This record gives sequence, structure tokens and C-alpha cells, in this order.
Amino acid sequence: MSESLTVGTRKFEDTTEWKAIALKILVGLLLIFLILEVLFYIIYIPATSRIRLSFEGNTTLGYDELCSLSGIGGLERWLSFDTVQTASLLASNPLFESVRIEKKFPDRIIVTLQERIPVAISFGIVKGRTVPFEIDKNGVAFRFGMACSSNNLPLLTGLTFENPVPGMRLNAQLHSLLNDISQLELHNTALLSSVSEIKIVEKTYGGYDLVVYPVHTPIRVRTDKALNEESLQYMMLVLDVVQDLSLSVDEIDIRAGTVAYRVKGEQI
Repeated sequence: MSESLTVGTRKFEDTTEWKAIALKILVGLLLIFLILEVLFYIIYIPATSRIRLSFEGNTTLGYDELCSLSGIGGLERWLSFDTVQTASLLASNPLFESVRIEKKFPDRIIVTLQERIPVAISFGIVKGRTVPFEIDKNGVAFRFGMACSSNNLPLLTGLTFENPVPGMRLNAQLHSLLNDISQLELHNTALLSSVSEIKIVEKTYGGYDLVVYPVHTPIRVRTDKALNEESLQYMMLVLDVVQDLSLSVDEIDIRAGTVAYRVKGEQI
């Protein structure tokens, strides 16, 4: 009886030991598989997979155009993709106000672009030809020779641009005017659309005045360099009053805080 118990105990111990070994082997295999899977996602996919590219932000360009401008062919590998070089290339394009590029593991590239928003258009002479271009609120000229992105953009005249180039910056004195136009575009587009042209008239001793050409009347308005919502509303109110006088008025001058007008053929 004692000998039978001993044999049974040994068989149980052998079975238990075999199960423990099998469990260790299984755990080891699972650990190796897990390590290989981690290495696959951490090293193999980023090093060998082509990038999955996406463009975000405010842009009017198509996917293929943006790839061309960024120099991305679609065959680049995520691990070796140079975000600094690509961002630098895009930032050098005057069309974009800001550029941000993110690499998201394991193979995504996200390019976020902010296009410049035009607030006015102007004209320059390039190789003897008159070429239109757009201007943003910071005075940067961009998008040459193309149709305006908005029919409500006022025409900025009175300045001479010989051989302008994309990225050219207008005189810093014009920043306040361009910022006023930008604010009008944001808060009162209808009021801004009542203006077709803004002519800059330089003063003899520095600075400038503005001659504003409304859309619905041939009467122009001479004012100082402020063109905010309040001043433009006042200008339109004065125009309504003057038109009711049934006079052949050519120009109104509101620079001195009072209203003066000139009938055709007369001087103010």
C-alpha cells in the first residue's frame, strides 16, 4: 500500500512539473510574440511604410497642388521624413501665413496650413504688363495674376509697383488701413462692399489721405487715413444727405471734421 502511494505521488509530481514547464514555454512564446509585434510597429512600420499624408487648415488648393508645393511625392518613409525641410519649403511660399507639420506614429503626416486672407487687390507692372495681385492685412502681396477670391475686395490704387514679386511687403504706414479693411470684412462685409476703390494720396510732408470711391454713386469722398466701421458709416450718411441736395457734386471732403463739397468745375 505504501509503495502504491509513492508511485502515485511521483506521477502527480511529474504531471505538475510538466504543466509548469509547458506554462513557462507558453508564456515565453507569448512574450517573444509580443516583443516581435512591438518591434514591428515601432521599427518596421515607421521604417518601411509609406507616409499617410493629410492636409488640414484653411486652404483653397487641392491635394495634388499641395503635394507639389510641399515637394511630397507620396513614396517617402515615415521614419526618414524631414518635417523641418518640408515646413521650410511651404513657409517660403507667400501664399501661406503659417505652416505646421506633425508626425503621428506610426505612419501619419499631418500638414496644417493657414492661407493668407486677402483684404484688397492692387495692380503692378511686370514686364510691361499690368498684373493684379492680392494683399493681406499685414501688407504682404501674394497670388499674382489670378482672379480675386472675393468680389467684395476693394481696389487699392495710388501706389506704383514696378516689377512686384510674391511676398513683397507694402509700406508699414499702410498697415493700419489694411487692418481697418480686415476688421470691416470680419464684422460688416455689406458696408465694405459699398466701396469699390480706395485711392492713397501721399501728402507733401509725409503720411497720406484717402479718396474713397463708393459703388452706387459717382461722388468720391476725401478723408484721412482712418477707414474703420464708424468713419465709413459716417461717410455713407454724408453721401445720402449730399445726394438729396440735387447738386452736381464731384467730391466731398470730411478730413477737417466738417463737411465740404465741390461741385464739378469748382475747387474746395
